[in-house]
Amino acid sequence: MTNRYINYLIILYAFSFPVSKAAVNILEAVILLLWIYEGNWKEKLRLLQSSLFIRVLGLFLLYSLLSVMWASDTEFALQYIGKYHHFLLIPVVYTALQKRYIPYVFSAFVLSVFVSELMSYGIFFHLFTYKGATAQFPTPFMHHITYSVILAFTGTILLTNVFTAKEYKYKFFNILFFITVTVNLFINGGRTGQIAFMALMALLPFLLIKHKIKAAVLAFSIIFISFFLAYTYSDNFTVRIDQFKKGVTKIFNNDDYTDQGGMRAALWIVGADLFMQHPVTGTGIGNAMKEANLVASQHGFKHRNMNEFADYHNMFLNEAVELGSIGLLLVLFMLYALLRLKFATQQYFILNTMFVLSFIIFSMTHNTLHLMNPMVFFALFSGLFLGISRIENHQKG
Repeated sequence: MTNRYINYLIILYAFSFPVSKAAVNILEAVILLLWIYEGNWKEKLRLLQSSLFIRVLGLFLLYSLLSVMWASDTEFALQYIGKYHHFLLIPVVYTALQKRYIPYVFSAFVLSVFVSELMSYGIFFHLFTYKGATAQFPTPFMHHITYSVILAFTGTILLTNVFTAKEYKYKFFNILFFITVTVNLFINGGRTGQIAFMALMALLPFLLIKHKIKAAVLAFSIIFISFFLAYTYSDNFTVRIDQFKKGVTKIFNNDDYTDQGGMRAALWIVGADLFMQHPVTGTGIGNAMKEANLVASQHGFKHRNMNEFADYHNMFLNEAVELGSIGLLLVLFMLYALLRLKFATQQYFILNTMFVLSFIIFSMTHNTLHLMNPMVFFALFSGLFLGISRIENHQKG
């Protein structure tokens, strides 16, 4: 009985994630308490010990805690690590998930994205306002970068459904929703999600279609049509592309890294330098930006004040600077552990691959293992695919 309630709440959690931070925090606490109350610890520990991903995640968390010893601000470092509590949902979903609830988890997530999308369109067309969202960044519930990646990943779920659904009415619904999600993605300002979409669509057709020429045609068609229509009709997309080109031009012509894209490049240069200065154990959590201005000044290029930024806008670089090569390798090994999960159902293998790829691209422009919505995204789908793999391999055995 308790397990059933946990699964119901996991479904609700999947729906709440894209639309309500408050609901996510409450549900995490309730789900975790129910999981503890449920007991059955012998079986749970056996499952946790058998999972490579869980073991690596545990090592990453322990090493992060150990790094407090060489952090300059112990209190801040502990607060930083405290945000990892979202990852507690991974072992819960992994061990508690039941097969009959899997489709409902995906459906709840997609439904929530649909609600977000309706809100986004309403803001974009000036039908109403919501908090700080604008027509340029019509993302009502989360940061535009996160929202864009969520849309890109949702697009892979929908396109996969088109090929796996048996009834034409479901195929038609998924095609229609795929189109609206793609349009919504390109009227928003999240370039990371747009790049992720291109990368995902370049690979996904080859996983869905055996005939490689047909797959190549589909991949090219989706990418070309999306880019062409976005650049032709979406002012937001055109402005963001032009901003990027302007920033690149300023870097090469004037050694000027003050534009948005230029500052991201400057952060990466500075972060790489700091990593090379502390290559093994890193600077310690909380010390990532401490010497950023000093290192930037040594390069001699024009840049903004590095204190404006809380991190390096790149999760891999941030972990490398703070935790050194040890921390970076643990993160990479976590992603590898997800990619090597085995599935009996091709659809889940494909979606797991799409999730990992989207998270990697997301992490190259965002500190995804520190900010709430990216961490919840990672926790929900890591736990979900771990649980699906457990279920399918148990049945196979």
